[in-house]
Amino acid sequence: MASIDEAKEIIKSTPISSIISYYHPISKKGGNYEGICPFHGDSHPSLKINDSKGIYKCFACGAAGDSIKFVQDKLNVDFVQAIKEIAENIGISIEETKLKNKNPKFDMALRVLQVASKLYKKIANENDPKPFKEFLTKRGLNEDSTTDFQIGYAPGNNALTKYLNSIQGPDKDMAISVAKDIGLIRDNKRGAGHYDFYRDRVMFPIWDHSAKVRGFSSRAVLPEQVPKYLNSGESFIFDKGNILYGFNLAKNIIREQDNVIVAEGNMDVIALHQYGFKNSVATMGVALSQNSVRLLSNMTKNIFLAMDSDNAGIKAMTRINTDFIKLDIIPKFIDFTPAKDPDEFLNEFGRLELQKRIEDAPTFLDYLIKEEIPESIPEKTDSKLEILRNIFKILSPMGSNLMANEKVILAAKSLGLKSSNEDILAEYKGYLTKLAPAPKSTFKKQATAIPSQKAGPQNQTGQNQEPNFQNDNYQGPPPQDEPWNMNDSYNFESHGIPAYIDDNTVHIPTNKIAKSEKILLEALLSHPELILAHQITEILDKIEHFEVKRIVQWLKKIYLEIDEAEYSLFVQEKMKESLPDGIKEIMASSLFNYTNLKLDQKVIDKMVTDLNKRLDEGLLRNERDALREKQLNVISDEEGLEVVNEIQQIELKLLALRNK
Repeated sequence: MASIDEAKEIIKSTPISSIISYYHPISKKGGNYEGICPFHGDSHPSLKINDSKGIYKCFACGAAGDSIKFVQDKLNVDFVQAIKEIAENIGISIEETKLKNKNPKFDMALRVLQVASKLYKKIANENDPKPFKEFLTKRGLNEDSTTDFQIGYAPGNNALTKYLNSIQGPDKDMAISVAKDIGLIRDNKRGAGHYDFYRDRVMFPIWDHSAKVRGFSSRAVLPEQVPKYLNSGESFIFDKGNILYGFNLAKNIIREQDNVIVAEGNMDVIALHQYGFKNSVATMGVALSQNSVRLLSNMTKNIFLAMDSDNAGIKAMTRINTDFIKLDIIPKFIDFTPAKDPDEFLNEFGRLELQKRIEDAPTFLDYLIKEEIPESIPEKTDSKLEILRNIFKILSPMGSNLMANEKVILAAKSLGLKSSNEDILAEYKGYLTKLAPAPKSTFKKQATAIPSQKAGPQNQTGQNQEPNFQNDNYQGPPPQDEPWNMNDSYNFESHGIPAYIDDNTVHIPTNKIAKSEKILLEALLSHPELILAHQITEILDKIEHFEVKRIVQWLKKIYLEIDEAEYSLFVQEKMKESLPDGIKEIMASSLFNYTNLKLDQKVIDKMVTDLNKRLDEGLLRNERDALREKQLNVISDEEGLEVVNEIQQIELKLLALRNK
């Protein structure tokens, strides 16, 4: 559980665009994002969002701030409520506490930790202790690394205790008390006073996501010292589960490169950064908290696991891999063999070899499967099946999706099993069924009579009126398809809208605009000359969203009838009509990008071909997603295999289309 203060730091480290997109539609524009400003009557995208700076600004009304401020103003809630609201959306479990930065003890702890970090760094720089210099030389750490990571040295003369005792005024007693509570100093058992907990050690400050020191990791440098590593314990100021070492230095690079390397331990991260892999972070120990998993998944979908290759490291990566798979992210694995970790590998083999291994990195799933299959395949079928069931366990977090099914079949073939693909998949499905909890009993039937409160507008007598097809909220079929009398039975499924009654509630999904159709509409409105291309008739037949099709038909009709100088005015007038918000936003964004400059015919042909291809891909993906949904409700193995085969055929079509 994260405190409100910790949740605030995680939120500030999450790309502002990903948070704002939960509450307001925005679109990528170059390196930034933009959208219609929700804080005034905006008619074109005046709202600009900058991830690297973590701010938004409207260049029309002047509204500006960070993601928390945006949610405060958008939802009209206070600061703490905004944090709780965002935390729920990005998957942070939050505890009900006061803001810690209003707690004098918490504030004093931050001050003491900051002073300790500066003191250790000053001693390392000015006193130039021999053990410190020898450690840096032995580990190959350069000056940039010691500066970036503020590596310091705690001497054996109780330097921090002496500093705390020198404080003048009322803060002295509180500073000493807090330093004891967070483990920086201890009571002297042989008399009055205190002594430093860290002595004759290299000191690595541990920052939170907003670059505040929360604790220390220390390394012994004298032969008789034990343990080798001595780190801050859990306290009211330090929760290692919610901290990623080096994240404050890596977060901007992670966003820019759209990938992250997750290592184990501070020395691995320092070595990776020193060799140019500045998108690296480390777990504190061998665990990655759910908050950290969510944080990284909000920043990138490209995760590289790079922890130690010992048993503890493999087990940790297996747990982390499962957590990311639950978020539909398949991490890759960096193999450091024959070295045991990134630090050792880089010192022995160098940057170029590690870069090659990153480029060739398999998924962690493939690594685990490869490890299960022995070089010498056993002859007995029972032994082969035992290995296959171990592979089932590895793949089980993925369920029975296409990738998992393919890996199951490939593993069975690698083991030399002669069973058919159908039998192998049936065995895997049976394994998953045993793992899954018993499904709740649900009753579904075709919606016929719709309860009046759910159905639509009523007149003063309480009778259902005919639906208003121009209403913004109307999501039913287009009027020309079929007259709809609310008192009649209506077959939603024949219009591609799955409607069913479950627990006395009618569920009708919102008719969202597909990404391919959004891109198409924005392109046509920004460059209306595209409407004259010969493929437009074919494209119109592929548009599924009624309102998108209606706007394209309108554009096709008016473009040749108006003067070019009037085009912007016609679009603005069209936006005043009753249209869904999503359509209006696309029109506003397109109008913002519109110029009178005509595209070359070759460019037009290329753009229209690409748009047509996108629509084809979108239709195939919709068909595939519908089959995957159907796959969850199959009632027999035969039906399940039939669905799998259909999905595979669609995947092949998609692959062929992408390679076209």
